[in-house]
Amino acid sequence: MATLELDDETAVLIKELAEHEHISPAQLLKNLALVYRSTQQAHHTEPPELLTDFAGILKNSSSFSGNPLEIQQAMRDEWS
Repeated sequence: MATLELDDETAVLIKELAEHEHISPAQLLKNLALVYRSTQQAHHTEPPELLTDFAGILKNSSSFSGNPLEIQQAMRDEWS
């Protein structure tokens, strides 16, 4: 078992939330930590290592949606 030092405002908030959910403050903190970890893992992906890992990574990019010929022309026009 570990002891956490919390400021009074945070301690009151945790107590109120736990009471509202009908669980202990320890269970509330555990639930919050699990959700946080799950969210972080879902948003954290390993960066591509090989050139083939990049295949399809820009398929939904707004920069490359539309007519490919018009996209190329717009890119060329930026250089002139």
